[in-house]
Amino acid sequence: MKIGIFGLPMTGKTTIFSLLTNTPYDGSFKMEAEEKNALIKDPRITKLSKMFNPKKTTYTTLNFVDIPSFDASADKKEKIKILQMIQGVDALLFIIRSFKNENVPFPDKSETVQQQLETLRSELLLRDLEVVENKLERIELQKKKKKPTADDIKEEKILNIVKEELENENFSSKIDLSDDDKKIISSLSLFTLKPIIVVANVDEEQFSRGYEGKNDIVNECKNQDFAYIEISGKIESDLIELDEDEKEIFMEEIGIDSPGIDRLSKIVYDHIGLISFFTVGTDEVRAWTINKGYTMKKAAGRIHSALEKNFIKAECMKYEDLIRLGTEEEVKKAGLWKLAGKDEIVEDGDILAIRANA
Repeated sequence: MKIGIFGLPMTGKTTIFSLLTNTPYDGSFKMEAEEKNALIKDPRITKLSKMFNPKKTTYTTLNFVDIPSFDASADKKEKIKILQMIQGVDALLFIIRSFKNENVPFPDKSETVQQQLETLRSELLLRDLEVVENKLERIELQKKKKKPTADDIKEEKILNIVKEELENENFSSKIDLSDDDKKIISSLSLFTLKPIIVVANVDEEQFSRGYEGKNDIVNECKNQDFAYIEISGKIESDLIELDEDEKEIFMEEIGIDSPGIDRLSKIVYDHIGLISFFTVGTDEVRAWTINKGYTMKKAAGRIHSALEKNFIKAECMKYEDLIRLGTEEEVKKAGLWKLAGKDEIVEDGDILAIRANA
């Protein structure tokens, strides 16, 4: 799973990337995309690790891609170069800047959060509309050469629905397309089909009091089915410098229960449709990331392909039940442990042990 970080110049985009991936940022201007893993510190894994005291604790990760800043005033060739860098990502973080800093000017003609979001939206809408229109033109030319197949007719129908939505300045992700529909047009790599998370980069005062234009941004996110979160790059940078006790005190003072980077990770999971299941033992406690809707058998393949191929059953209990009751034996006594079949759906927080043929 790759998450692209997309934004205008001087919005704090790379600062967010550095915080997510726990890598230093030297302040230099980037010409190429940079990809790094971010450790997702699920507090549930921390608790399970304390319970089992394993030799190894493994948190799950997500791949984040820091895209060079998008200059709305650049020529078409330069814009295409940047847009090509986000073609392979599965979702996008839109970084919009609200924080004020006299030494850091706002992007040209994008001094407000509304202007920044609208610029990013418009560029992706225009790109996708051009791609869809070009494809429809090719289909029309092809129809003159030979009779269209049923698949051709279906593709044209889907594309016309997408075209109408884009012309109405809505992302195509608002359309209720089936997985099969999306597969039919997948070769176009439409940006507006990707899940979008809008990240408002605020300063310390705005973090507690809000910022001008916030209601407009929140309403636009609801209207377009974007996720939304506020993060202060300054606060997050300060938190990294503190030890755990100091961090707890500081977060309590500013009224949050977890760092913004952890909250952002949860938003990403929820909006993209990811969940975590766990495997536990004295050797290792580990989190595994899967898509919502995975069956037990398919989740077993996330651990190892042989476990999926030779799957028999999955021993399953809930994280909440284990923490509340203290041991697997107590979970069993309470009737909350089960053997799950191959077609049962994995839920977030399931603790699994896979039974498979040798």
